[in-house]
Amino acid sequence: MKKYFYILVMFLAFVNPNQIFSQTDAAVKTLKGFDALKVEIEQLAPDLEKAGITKEQIQTDVETKLRQAGFKIKTASETTPPYIVFYMSVNSIDNGVGGFAVSITSSLNQLVVLDRDKSLATVAGTWESRSIVSVIKEKVQAIRDFANLQVDLFIKAHLKANALPQKQINNPPPVNNTPAPQVPTTKKGKKVPG
Repeated sequence: MKKYFYILVMFLAFVNPNQIFSQTDAAVKTLKGFDALKVEIEQLAPDLEKAGITKEQIQTDVETKLRQAGFKIKTASETTPPYIVFYMSVNSIDNGVGGFAVSITSSLNQLVVLDRDKSLATVAGTWESRSIVSVIKEKVQAIRDFANLQVDLFIKAHLKANALPQKQINNPPPVNNTPAPQVPTTKKGKKVPG
């Protein structure tokens, strides 16, 4: 078992997790058009909590980061549509040598309608990111940093999905939403210079 753990650690030391779990354009596009969501963090394993990290710490970190990025965080009791939840699970295995192998999965879950039958809707994950890390028990708080990196990936993907097309950025519409006149106007039958 220890041999496989060390192979995993060596693999992770030389591979960028973002390259392993890259986001597709289709997944990113599902992040368009919302700025309010709920945050749900799965309960941590007792051995992680005993080592000094709690679900509440991660919940606070995630909500704070999302608020700083401009999201409105809905409370658990709010039921107003649309149903959009940022969900994170932190699963761990005590490696038997003073640390943990940790899998962090973040997903955006939202209500989707089946294309083949518009009367059927369900909640599904439309965006996801995963990381596998190893931490020693004395540095278990580093899991919060890895969780924050997942939130950063989500925020970056959300910004990409909601960015204005380049054409609109280079040629913004008039401020008062009135198109500029195309033809010079006349005053008492005389042409006004345009």
